[in-house]
Amino acid sequence: MNITDWNNDEILRLVMAKGHITQKILLEMLKDKAGEDIPQSTFSCKIKRNGLKLAEFQQICTILGYEIILKRK
Repeated sequence: MNITDWNNDEILRLVMAKGHITQKILLEMLKDKAGEDIPQSTFSCKIKRNGLKLAEFQQICTILGYEIILKRK
């Protein structure tokens, strides 16, 4: 699936939908597995502003069991 032109919101919605989880559950997983205690409102605003950092996305993918693959066109 090519997500090159997607924003943070679109990507995270896909990842959460495939994992059958909500933002609240994802934040609980981040807290349990990575020690990241992020308020839901802060996380939600960060996603809407397209302000999620690559390191944060990588951490979320790792926790949910996904890998990120970079492939030449």
